Amino acid sequence: MFPDCSVLSMLANNNGRIRLLEAHDPDSIEVVRRVCGKDGQSFHGVWMSGLTQSTYLGLPDTELISPLERSHSMTSLDNDCTFPQRRPLCAAFDADSGGKPWEVPVLLSSLAAKGVSMVIIEDKRAAEPGSKVNSLSDMSGSQDLAKIHDFASVVQRFKAQSTNMLITARIESFTVRKPQSNEVDERISVQQTLDDALERAHAYRRAGADAIMIHSKSKDPSEVLSFMQRFKLKDPHTTLVVVPTAYAETTEEVLYNAGANVIIYANHLMRAKIRAIDEFGSRPDAGVQALIEADGVVAACLEARNYGCMLRTLRVRDLGVSAKRYAYAAQSYARKNMSAVARMLLDGRTAGAADARLITVKELLKINGQQVCAAEPFMIMPPLGLRDDSSLEGWQLKARL
Repeated sequence: MFPDCSVLSMLANNNGRIRLLEAHDPDSIEVVRRVCGKDGQSFHGVWMSGLTQSTYLGLPDTELISPLERSHSMTSLDNDCTFPQRRPLCAAFDADSGGKPWEVPVLLSSLAAKGVSMVIIEDKRAAEPGSKVNSLSDMSGSQDLAKIHDFASVVQRFKAQSTNMLITARIESFTVRKPQSNEVDERISVQQTLDDALERAHAYRRAGADAIMIHSKSKDPSEVLSFMQRFKLKDPHTTLVVVPTAYAETTEEVLYNAGANVIIYANHLMRAKIRAIDEFGSRPDAGVQALIEADGVVAACLEARNYGCMLRTLRVRDLGVSAKRYAYAAQSYARKNMSAVARMLLDGRTAGAADARLITVKELLKINGQQVCAAEPFMIMPPLGLRDDSSLEGWQLKARL
């Protein structure tokens, strides 16, 4: 039995308020599915993050591979609930800047087949593969925003190919803003950025966006709260999505009351996994030396602390009995910490509630920035008869391991 577990139905069944937790592999998906808080609360679905998916693949989060390629590497969301304890989940997918125009129909079909019902596209200027800058990076101001009408066209392209998928425009005005040293200039900059974000939101809605995500890397939630309050005055019905990674002490209730409908805990389970295996790897019986000697990719993963990619590699390669024993024990250790983190987030109702069991976001960005898997070129062909020359650039894409 496969119940309707789209983001839209979850919102309808939960008074327009849901929470999603990042997942990057079958184990983390099951953690999201099974864990409940003290009061019986749970996560309504999973967030397929570009940052944690690329980390899992051993590649930097720079759009080195396209959203379509990431979708093919993604675990399907199995919502067969005929078995006990198999609570249905919805899923949202991080589509970066959207990929090549001719990839959109295939991307949406691939995502729908895997149980995704919301796709989120960011309005930073589409860059060449490998040149994207993560929104939480100190260097995020170095990447320009797309022109409003250009990104509105991207929204229209996705919407034209979508049936039941919620197309969500992710606004990056706050993350690319450069702080000003002068107090007066800073106040003007903040106000202008808020106005720009609102202008973009309404333009993307007119272009057909079903939902709006507002992003920020400030520890102070004021700019996000101000945006939501002003947006809802003009448009009280459109779904708003927030990601409180930076403003981690802000409670769910504050965000919901300001107008949020979807709260995404965006990278916590990967951070929990890495923290757990950091501790596990220091134990005398962990067998780390044998792993380093067994495989170059595993050695690179260990050196970079990219334990998500390490465990994926150990699952697909036959590296002997000691490696299998290590992988099983490490995965079990990581699962316990991921479950504890999910429970703490549900009980604490803030993105920072489980920080004691996590590596920092800055550490994750550093780990992700180290490419540990070889990339090989391969070809994705556009449809026959394509005449848009601009969409033909970059056929040679970099592939995952």
